[in-house]
Amino acid sequence: MQVLCKPSDSSPDILCPVCGKGFRLYWERSSPAQQEATLPSIRKALHDHHTGLLAHPEAAFNIPSWSGAPQFSAAALLGGATL
Repeated sequence: MQVLCKPSDSSPDILCPVCGKGFRLYWERSSPAQQEATLPSIRKALHDHHTGLLAHPEAAFNIPSWSGAPQFSAAALLGGATL
């Protein structure tokens, strides 16, 4: 399932397990069970960002990564993200 992660200082849906940075999540699918099952992979992706010099992208990004513009991803369009 595709998820759009948008950096957020207020009311984040998830926090990076390494640095505590917050993100709002916009889901491709709205099933709570599917979202819950996807949370471990989101946490792992956020953790893996810390292997480079810059931890997280400054702008919105997709998990799994997507080559298109984030605002046109299925997660952004179906999740109602405003970028």
